[in-house]
Amino acid sequence: MLRPYGGRRTALAAAAAGAALVAPSVAWHVHRLHHGIVPALAQHHATADVVVTLVRDPAPISGDTGAGRFVVDATIRSIGVGGRRAVSVPVLLLARGAGWQELLPGQRLEVRARLNPPRSGDDVAAVLDTLAPPRLLGRPPWWQRAAGAARQALRRTCAGMPPDERGLLPGLVDGDTAAVPLRLRDDMRATGLSHLEAVSGENLGIVLAVVLTVLRGAGLRRRMRAAGAAVAVIGFVVLARPSPSVQRAAVMSGVTLVAMLSGRRAATRSALAAAVLLLVLLDPFLARSIGFVLSVVATAGIVVLAPAWMKRLERRLPRPLALALAVAAAAQLACTPVLLLSFGQLTPYAIPANLVAGPAVVPATVLGVLGAVVAPVSPACAWPIIWLGGLPTGFVARVAHVFAALPGAATTTSRPATIAVAVMAMVGLAWAARSAATVASREIL
Repeated sequence: MLRPYGGRRTALAAAAAGAALVAPSVAWHVHRLHHGIVPALAQHHATADVVVTLVRDPAPISGDTGAGRFVVDATIRSIGVGGRRAVSVPVLLLARGAGWQELLPGQRLEVRARLNPPRSGDDVAAVLDTLAPPRLLGRPPWWQRAAGAARQALRRTCAGMPPDERGLLPGLVDGDTAAVPLRLRDDMRATGLSHLEAVSGENLGIVLAVVLTVLRGAGLRRRMRAAGAAVAVIGFVVLARPSPSVQRAAVMSGVTLVAMLSGRRAATRSALAAAVLLLVLLDPFLARSIGFVLSVVATAGIVVLAPAWMKRLERRLPRPLALALAVAAAAQLACTPVLLLSFGQLTPYAIPANLVAGPAVVPATVLGVLGAVVAPVSPACAWPIIWLGGLPTGFVARVAHVFAALPGAATTTSRPATIAVAVMAMVGLAWAARSAATVASREIL
């Protein structure tokens, strides 16, 4: 019998090669964060006039009871201390007052700020405490303006919906979770549905599948389908903002589309490995992002475990139900060790909750994205689309409330118990992966 996936030596060689590739990137990123004029000024809490480019739009500070305080990811382009000096390092802005809320990614601006050192391990060179309103330099790129208009129009159109739908639908479409009710947020976390609270790689996968189906139904050739799908992926990433999960899904989609252009079918395992390696090369700090780690392990669990489990479940269940159950169980098992070690919370109803709520995610995502595209052009036409999207969105919220009300839904563990359960979950995951690999090797033979 062939050893699964080329044996242990191949796996160890691949891991060593990956580490060798990533190590120089890690060294370069760490060096630029700790050496240069910006980190030096931050150590002395210096004040300077800086020109920055926003990487993300300003986000209200969590738990802020006042008005007009934001946290902003940005990149310094130049700094004025004893003359203007060009630099390019990531920083975090703590902004307050007017002039920040409507800013968009890609906007260049000048602001006076006090530079402070970041916390140990942060992926920025300094934290900038702004001391004055920003002075805008030009305008953001047109695509960012279009995405900002779509997000704003979606929020306005959702304003008349019930609280759960009003908060959850924008989260599924563009990651805007500001209006999600606190009770819904807690219930989704307790039932393992928190990945549906904000946009993720799953939503991008849904959009890509729908676009490819429509283009194939329209009779377009392979190259035109790949080009149209690539435009859809890029547009969705701009609209939803490139969160770690969306970045992972976007790179995997790119690998798949390149394979489509060459007339081949990309292996999902290879696409996932390529996406992880490329993203960690570009930004090694992603490896510490809980969102990125959960996205990767959930996808890996689905890819490795779900096919074999589905084959076994098909013997007693209809194929669609077998597929849904296998995917939900595989993703949850793969994520359990990370969730336990990170949050110390068990989600005993995660599999049934995801099984029940899962089918509603597709229409909610498709209708929400379509409504966001139409809303800036015609709010009147967008309203019925978004209202229809609110129906499956409300169903997801009700599933979270129902399962969260069951006994033991929000179970937390002590630190020793958490570690013990996490270790048992990892052992179970390793056993399940080995069993799935054995099944796969038998099919190859």
